[in-house]
Amino acid sequence: MNAEMRQKLGLQHDEVHGRQLEELLTIGSKIFYQTHFYPLIKMQNSVREIYLVFKGVTGASVPVLLNVEVKKTANATEIVCGGMEISNRNRYEKELLEAKKVAENTLNENAELTKAKNALVAHQKKLESQYRKVKLLKEQQQEVFKLIAHDLQEPLRKSIFSSNYILTKGKGLTKAVVEQLHKIISFNSKMSDMLLTLLHFKELDQFKLNYTTLNLTEVIKDALRTSPLQNNAQLEIIYPNNNLQFKGDKRLMTRLFEELLKNSWSDRNTVNQKLTVEISAIEITKNTFLELSDQYLYDKFIKITYSDNGVGVRNKFSEIIHKSVQFNSSNIGLAYSKQIVEKHFGVISADATKEEGVCYIITLPVDKPSIKT
Repeated sequence: MNAEMRQKLGLQHDEVHGRQLEELLTIGSKIFYQTHFYPLIKMQNSVREIYLVFKGVTGASVPVLLNVEVKKTANATEIVCGGMEISNRNRYEKELLEAKKVAENTLNENAELTKAKNALVAHQKKLESQYRKVKLLKEQQQEVFKLIAHDLQEPLRKSIFSSNYILTKGKGLTKAVVEQLHKIISFNSKMSDMLLTLLHFKELDQFKLNYTTLNLTEVIKDALRTSPLQNNAQLEIIYPNNNLQFKGDKRLMTRLFEELLKNSWSDRNTVNQKLTVEISAIEITKNTFLELSDQYLYDKFIKITYSDNGVGVRNKFSEIIHKSVQFNSSNIGLAYSKQIVEKHFGVISADATKEEGVCYIITLPVDKPSIKT
């Protein structure tokens, strides 16, 4: 037995030498030694983390966690014990148990606290129920939007087809009838387009952006190719050739310019020989924090300027961009455009002058934002 252990037990070297180990144990540990500890040593030749309590001269106990190895030679068998005192561990465990017991007693004895706990649980259950209802209503609303859009498209297509058939096959139609048929085709086409945009607008809430590297010029060209305005002699588009690139969802960015072009065409100024749309872009550095005051983090953005020579103020563009959206055929496309830009953590603003056209300023992050969308 080393000096540190002898000191804790209050024994001298001569008082320890030649004595049996179990003589230094408390009564409970003696029983454990005889029934468990020693048989394990005999069977396994080693024991790990066995708990024994030694008794000192003054009666104080020393709890120890022992590891034992049996070493055999040709002439003798030696049992080597290595231990660690764990009196502090016992004290900490007792303190933790006491603290837990006090907390449990306090909770059980405090009727107000128990009542508040029950009320909180009931409130959480109510919130869970309301959340499920809202989720179900949202899913049902999404399905209703799809149903309305899809079911209404078919009669509109048939109406357009029938009107075109009458125009091509009908004989002796008066000028007034022809004009009315063209109006029917125009109105139904606009309604069909509006329903499709409305459906896209609603779907955008759940849309997961697929970020890729985009070339602004190519995005504009794609938007023009998919637009009914392609090869329109009354439309002139001037777009940048500086190959500016940024990260974004190609599908949505194409739709953004489709909607802007569509809106420019619907609000073209008949006084002008052509609808002229001019698009330019530069790379800028600006603060990414818009809503938080006194917070600054500067990053690269692409600033896109889109302007046309349309009627300007007729649709109150600034109100549509900055204020709450009122859905109607004249601004659903702009509302959708605004949502696309904000989905990319960008900003869109508008300025219009009567009879001189509208100008949109769109700023988009060059790189994919670290925030999930």
